[in-house]
Amino acid sequence: MAGTEEKNVEIKLKTFGPQESNGPVILVANACCSRDVKGNIVGVCFIGHDVTGQKLIMDKYTRIQGDYVGILRNTCALIPPVFMMDDNGRCLEWNYAMQNLSGVKREKATDRMLLGEVFTVDNFGCRVKDQDTLTKLRILMNGVLAGQDADKMLFGFFDKQGKHVEALLSANKRTNAEGRITGVLCFLCVASPELQYAMHVQRISEQAAANSLTKLAYVRREIKNPLNGIKCVQDLMKSSNLSEEQRQLLKRSTLCQEQLAKIVDDNDVESIEECFMEMVTREFNLGEALEVVKNQVMILSRERQVQVIYDSPAEVSSMSLYGDNLRLQQVLSDFLTNALLFTPAFEGSSVLLRLNPRKQRIGTKMHVVHLEFRITHPAPGIPEEFIQEMFHHSQCVSREGLGLHMSQKLVKIMNGTVQYLREAERSSFIILMEFPLVH
Repeated sequence: MAGTEEKNVEIKLKTFGPQESNGPVILVANACCSRDVKGNIVGVCFIGHDVTGQKLIMDKYTRIQGDYVGILRNTCALIPPVFMMDDNGRCLEWNYAMQNLSGVKREKATDRMLLGEVFTVDNFGCRVKDQDTLTKLRILMNGVLAGQDADKMLFGFFDKQGKHVEALLSANKRTNAEGRITGVLCFLCVASPELQYAMHVQRISEQAAANSLTKLAYVRREIKNPLNGIKCVQDLMKSSNLSEEQRQLLKRSTLCQEQLAKIVDDNDVESIEECFMEMVTREFNLGEALEVVKNQVMILSRERQVQVIYDSPAEVSSMSLYGDNLRLQQVLSDFLTNALLFTPAFEGSSVLLRLNPRKQRIGTKMHVVHLEFRITHPAPGIPEEFIQEMFHHSQCVSREGLGLHMSQKLVKIMNGTVQYLREAERSSFIILMEFPLVH
């Protein structure tokens, strides 16, 4: 009434009766003077705005914010290292766990540029290993600010003792009420000493594997040079005057060279394991393929003093089929080689390769030849662990088991099967395959 007007005065009105359990009603009131035409104060105009709902929301937000601050500033060891960055790149938060781990005080980290002033490659701030680490962190942060779902990143820096610490960094976007990205919230998962040691061993293993692949690529490249030389000599010999027997020997040599070239080019071993490698289909002579297999194990047979006996019908030498003869040579020579390696060397010891072909008519013009290869050798046979590895591949596979496993997979890709039959005095590989017959 004296002319002093009040604005935004909060007034609580107590409820009663049926509304008593709902709590007070909160009004934001404005009071102004009512004046007559001469400007004299004749009363008071009171305007109240009910803000009970908004007040409840603000109180809840204040409590959540208090909980949020309490979590970040908590000294409990269970709270992980946390830091935050706004959309301008400034460090907004640097919690106790991060301060304790890095040795950088919170007051020295906040309100500074996170990349370049807090995380640095120099001897101030939280020092990272090199510029490459800082660049990777910058790419991660920019990706999150752009709205991308960032993958976890292995992040390393030097702690307050100067020891290099590696942690798993998880970056998440911060948004406001409208959904606009306002910054990045980062958590660090610091590995225990045991886990850090395991990660170190893993890195060494990965590096060793990468080095092995590099060496293997080198060996493959170097092998191709003499292979090309062999092919050149073979081409020159084909154009010379050779007898029929010499031409047959040259043909076997060429098939061995082509088989070796195919194995050298097997860069995608996973396609063999997954059984989706594409096979070559061409016309080949079954008798020639078997002669090539004989030649590939002849030297080992002499060294082991174990005779290899071949038993197949006479018609095989003139039987022409459609299929991948080089893969057929590869798998038969591998199974035969393993049978020779695990055959005891004693007088009269031998390995038998028996072929039993069976023709089947399909329709009016097509014939399919079912082939049963049986490689039999004396007991005790191939060790059981290698046979298990042949059918069930694992990470810790032996060299022998890996070769058997790959050959078994190649047979499967050619729609065949492999069995290993263990009997009292002998054991046998039984390889069942089928190929279309060439008329």
